[in-house]
Formats: sequence, structure tokens, C-alpha cells
Amino acid sequence: MHAPTRTGVPNQPLGGHLPRRKLLVAAGAAVAAATIGAGVADAATVTGRPGRPAPAAVPARRAKAPKGRWLAGDTHVHDDHSSDGSGPRQTSKQTLPGNLPVGDQIAQGEKVGLDFMPLTDHRTYDQVWDPQWTSSKLLLLPGEEANGSPHAIVLGNVDVVVDGANPPGSAAYRHVQQSVWDVHAQNAVWSQAHPDDGEYTRAGGVNANASVLGSDLVEVLNVASDPDVEMEYAENRWNRGFRFGVAAASDCHFRELWDVDSPGEPTTRVFAAERSVRGILDGFRAGRTTVSQNITGPFVTLEADADGDGVYEAIGGDEVVVTGRKLPRKAGLRVKVRSGKGTTVHVYAAPGRSAGPVATFVPRTGNETYDLPLDMKGGDHTWYRVEVRSPGSASGSEADPTLPDQLRAATSPVFLSVGAPAEPLSEIPLPDADTTADHGALVIGEQGGFTGFADVAVAGDVTHVVAEVHEGQATRIVHVRLDRKGRPGKARTLSGDSTTARFPRIAAHGDDVWVVWQDERGKEQPHRPAVLMATSGNGGSSFKSPQKVSKGKGRAVNPALALIEDKHPLVVWSDNSGGAFDVYAQIVGVDKAAVNISAAGKATSPGTPADARSPRYPASLFPAVTVTGGKHAVVTWQDDRNDPDPLWTGHTPPAGQPAGGGTDPDSWQILAAVRTAPGRSWGTPVAVSAVTDRADRHPSVAVDAHGTLVAIWESGALQSSGANLQVRTSTSTDGGATWSPYRQVAHDPDAMSQRARVAQDPDGRIRAVWYDSRSADWRWKVLTATLDATGTWSDARQVTTLGNNTWPALHGGTVVFTTDRGATRTQRDVTQQIYRTRLA
Repeated sequence: MHAPTRTGVPNQPLGGHLPRRKLLVAAGAAVAAATIGAGVADAATVTGRPGRPAPAAVPARRAKAPKGRWLAGDTHVHDDHSSDGSGPRQTSKQTLPGNLPVGDQIAQGEKVGLDFMPLTDHRTYDQVWDPQWTSSKLLLLPGEEANGSPHAIVLGNVDVVVDGANPPGSAAYRHVQQSVWDVHAQNAVWSQAHPDDGEYTRAGGVNANASVLGSDLVEVLNVASDPDVEMEYAENRWNRGFRFGVAAASDCHFRELWDVDSPGEPTTRVFAAERSVRGILDGFRAGRTTVSQNITGPFVTLEADADGDGVYEAIGGDEVVVTGRKLPRKAGLRVKVRSGKGTTVHVYAAPGRSAGPVATFVPRTGNETYDLPLDMKGGDHTWYRVEVRSPGSASGSEADPTLPDQLRAATSPVFLSVGAPAEPLSEIPLPDADTTADHGALVIGEQGGFTGFADVAVAGDVTHVVAEVHEGQATRIVHVRLDRKGRPGKARTLSGDSTTARFPRIAAHGDDVWVVWQDERGKEQPHRPAVLMATSGNGGSSFKSPQKVSKGKGRAVNPALALIEDKHPLVVWSDNSGGAFDVYAQIVGVDKAAVNISAAGKATSPGTPADARSPRYPASLFPAVTVTGGKHAVVTWQDDRNDPDPLWTGHTPPAGQPAGGGTDPDSWQILAAVRTAPGRSWGTPVAVSAVTDRADRHPSVAVDAHGTLVAIWESGALQSSGANLQVRTSTSTDGGATWSPYRQVAHDPDAMSQRARVAQDPDGRIRAVWYDSRSADWRWKVLTATLDATGTWSDARQVTTLGNNTWPALHGGTVVFTTDRGATRTQRDVTQQIYRTRLA
């Protein structure tokens, strides 16, 4: 092994030749624990980069240094939307008022100087609907701490990720694996939270949850646990071919501890190509992270030059795949340390700490750089990482306080492989994937890229599909027209140069096409999306420039769309310009302004400063709309106004009374409002689901050929984890004034059924689609059922077979869905594409 050198002192060994510089190299150790054999490397590729993987083999001489910036933040922060989110509540078993409102925790993140921060409350997304969820100084990431056990941090999801129950006899981690797939279908990030309390113990080793495939990050520096055990777990997984980056977590619940455990203490830095929410999430998915005890450091990074040309083409988190049989003589690693004086820097190669460091440095100045040769010996897959240690306070509340050197910083590994990337070796393997062909056909999306959240509209013999495409750290809305034979034309971007367009909906009649979506137009500090609409008069061959529909000053989100008299677009959305999220509706070109249709009967209150959980801002969310008879409009949505304390899990009892009476999650109900014709006023909201002991969410609504309205939604027990969702429906024969008692659709108590949609088939009957977990290979599949003239639902029929299939949308007998069937790896392959199938 060649001796490491310090940059700026060519070929000079780091050791006795440099005064006061200490270098320790473990006896017999090499920089890498893998060998490639004889010969010369002729190609290398870096995989796992943000956006999409590189081709299978690209000559290394073409590789360039990654472009981007390091952004500092936290990945795991709480507030009083967690039932134990503040000191008074946690120590009193939920009986005392809370003292950690959303606004205060965000302000603390701003004060620390973070670039980004999520609020990851336990098994809820309600903090995102809080009026205080806003910042002009940092990028707020949506997220939650999901699951009952093990806990996981989800970042970038679009609503709560419900943790289901395993069928009898299933491997213990099945429900967790399905959650990972569910999260990736949203192009969100899955991070294992404090794995020493969920996946691993020193005494017992790994448990079944460690077999989960596809984790993007793992916490290795959570101050509420033992970082050394967490790092031990991470190395265990890396050695078995799992590929993920590292995360740090303040796991902050207590303002009383802000001086030692504030947001950003410890800090996760992510290498992002753009300063944006999507840029950060893409960096996380690529594992391009490094962690520090706080924002002031130490800050350590790792780079690799696998082809020896002097360009460091890979950074921590990247996978470098080498073809040929040997790395070039000049291949090397570079370690950079800022604020490292007084620390010790260790470089590890697989298998990690059990073999001792391959190099150790003691920085004598604040900022130093070290070069090491890359000399692989031992196998076809290896990894390298760096950690920084120093004496002093324990790195975590459960860390061994007697350790002379506590963990202060660490990088994600650079992963090296020969020929092909590593595949994870799980102790409990997944069942073999179903390889039976289905009738799905590709509409939009490329292998290695993400396309999702599609919608569909059938007009005569033409089918229109819209979807989100995530590429280049941007989210864009695209439209594709399918001809009468189902052949897709060229995908057309509707959202212009915006990088923040999301959640499209489409309607069409004849040659007229309308598309709506929410869009921040690239401005995410603060988050303030508006609803935009683009129109086409030539069957989608071209679209006019999008126009703004919403006029409020708050957040306008999740639009829906239907047509009045087949020519006037009725747009509905949720908007918190008035404080609470309400549903607004406007017939564009007919109504002078949007109308708030959900506020009637809703009580709001700013609460009192003495209790962070006293504000009341019931939310009306995820609207859906249909029109019957050309003029009669019906809008449905989920609403928690009847919950004892809307948007709060747990419950603060009256003084002196025991805890109780609260819900976890909220008692969401499905409500509806009706407008009988343009020019008429909207009626007051009426109950559709009409139960108070369930969480009913994500409605859809349609009308059959006889004018019967059918609403559908997913329904869950008031149990935040370990309970499956089911699909329920209700009908109305009086135009939406009253609704029948609910019926279940194709219920299987051992299956999770979610995100249902309904629409009218060409023969006039109602069809439902949803995605479901009941398949033998565990993967999510799209199911369908139809409603007959007697009001009876048919048995479920499985529509898809290959891969995971999620987020179905339906119109005129055609279903489109998101699928990962094009993915070629079980981890680190973001491939999600839009497929279609004709059902009627």
C-alpha cells in the first residue's frame, strides 16, 4: 500500500516527515478489502446519482466531478403534533398542555441556520396542514415518523403512510417492506430511524426488519440512542450488499433541551444539485450525505477517483462499478475535514470497524485534506467511509459515556464493485416476484426515471394521460395523447420551465382538453403553491400557456376537475388562505371568483399561548368532483371538523382529568357539497361516510348512467399503525343531499386497500380501482370491481401482475397506474413509469 499524502505536498508521506502530524495505519490492512485481480481497469461508472442511474458502463475518463452544494439540515424533528412531542406531554403521559408548537420548532431551525428541515411527527401528516407550517428562511420538507415498529422517517411523502398488519404466517417485515414500496411510488425517501431500537441489538444481532430492501438512509447519529450500535448495524448491512446513505437525527421533542438537542444537533448534510425540495430528496435517495454533531462541525466528506485521472468523480453515497480487473495505480480517495482540530479522523474499508481503520489522521488545523491510494484487495464488492471522533460528552443518550472517543461526524460510504453493483443478501428473502404477463402498456416514463401521480380522460376514441415527471431536480407536468389503437404520442410538458409542478388532473370533451395542477413556480420559501390550468382546443396537439386559477395568499393544493355542460371547467382545491384548509370551487369563465364550500359549520380557534395544542383549524382536504346532468355538481372531501381535537393525535383532557377522548389518527369523515346549477349557491356540507369511529380519507366520486352518485374512500380504524385500510362506498339517489350507509368493496381483512377511484364505464355502470397488498408476492397490485344495478359490488379482480402497481386513475373504462416493473435492481433504482390497461 502506498502511503497517504496531504494535498499540496506531492508524494510526501503523512507521518513522521510532517511535524506534529500523526498517521496510524492498521498492521496488514489495506485501503480496500476487495480485490479485482490482475489487469487494468478499462471503464467505470457511478450509479445511484440523483435523477437516474448512469448507464451500465461508461468509460471512467468521461466521468466528471459532481456538481452541487452541501445543504445542512435535520431529518428527524418533532413538535406537539406528536402525542409525546413536547416535554410536558411526554412526562405527564399526555395530560399536560404542550409547549412546542410548529412555529417555535421551525423558528429554532431557522435560528440554528439550517437550510432544510422536516417535522416528522409520529404516524401523522397533520403538522403539514398546521397554519404555522411555513418558513421564508429554510426549506420545509414534508414528512413523518411512520410505523408502529420499527420506526421509519419518511421524507417527501404526500400524506400519511399508513402502516398495515401482516397476514397470518407472513414474514414479520412484510408490512414494512410494503411501506417502503409505497413510499418509493411517491418518489419519497425512506430512512430507518434509530435502528438500534427496531432492527438490531448487539446481543441479538439483526432481526427480521433488517431484511427490508430499499432503505435510502439509516440513522447512525441519533442523540436519543447509541450511535456506535447504529453504525455497527449500518456496517453489517453494507457488508451484505445493502446500499444506503447515513443520516443524523436530533429526534428533538423538548424545547428545554435546545441548548444540546436542538434541530440540527446533530446535522445531516446532503449534496444537492439544486437548492430545492426535490434536489434535497434526490440527494437523499442517492445517499449523498454526511453527518456532524452540529452545524458547526466537524464536517467531513469523502471523494473517489477510480480511474486515476485526477478528477474525483464519486462522493460518499455513490456506487462506482469498475469493469476490467484492476484499478489504475493512481486511483485514490480524498478526505476533507473542516472544523476538525482536536479530533481524530479514521478511514475504514469493508468490513469496517471490526478490522480497524486503514488510516488514521489527527488534524492539526481546522481544515485539512488527505489523499489515500485506492488499492482494492479481497472481493468484488467493497466500500470506504470516514468517521471523526473526539473526547467529551457522549454522542447519544444511550452511548457508552466511558468511551475515550465519541462519534462526532461520519460520511456515507463510497461503494465499489467489479462488473455490476452489489445486490443485497437478506436473511429472509422476498418471495419471488410474479412474472405472469398482464395487459399493461407503457404510456410515459423512462427506465431509471420517476413518473407518477397520473390521471386519465377518454374523449371518443382518444385517451389523454397526464402525469408528474421528476428529472433534473424538478417536477414537471406532462401530457400524452394516445390514438385509437392506444399508441402514445410524444410527451408534452405543460408546466413550462417551472420546477415545482405537481398533482395533475385532466378532463376532455371532443377536441377540448383541460389540465389543472398545483405549482409553486420554483419558489419554495415559503411554500405557497397556486392552482394553474392549461387548455387545448385541438385535441391536445398543443396547449395554451397555463393560467392561474386560485387567487388566495395561502397554499392552494390538490386540485380536482370536472366539466359543466361539457365546456366549462369546474376546478376545486384545498386552500388555507383563511387559516384552516378549506375547499374552494370555481367554474372558470362563469364564476367571478372561487367560493369556499366547506367553511359552513366549521369552528376555528387560534387557541391560547399556554397550550400549543389548543389551536383548532379543522382541515378539508383532497377534494374530488363530478357533474351529473351537465349542470349538477357534487364535491366530496375528507374533513376532521368533528374530531375532538382536529389535527392533534392523543388528547389533552380537562384539568385534573385522565387522558382520553382523543383519536390517533383523527376521526376523518367524508363530506359533500352540492351545487344544482351554475349561478346557484353551494349547499351546506353533508355527511357521506357518516361514522365517527373511523379515519375515512381520500375520496373519489362519480355518477352512473341513471344519475346515481357513488362515492368511494379508504377507511381505517382509529389506530395509527398495525391496522389495514379497507375500501368503502356510499350512494346517493337524490343528487347528493343524502347518502346511504356505507358498503365495503371486496374486503379482505388481511389486505391493505387504498387510494380508490371510481368512474363510469362506457356501458354506464360504475367501476372502482384501487391498489392492494393481498398478492402472494407481497407487491402492490391494482384491483377492480364493478357496481351492478342492484347496488351490489362484484368480487375483486386483479388487473396487474408485474412489480408494484400503485396510484391508479380511471376514466371511460381505462385505468392508468404507476409501476416499478421496469426497475432492474431491488435497491437504488428509482424507476417508476405510467402504464395503462383497458378494463371495459
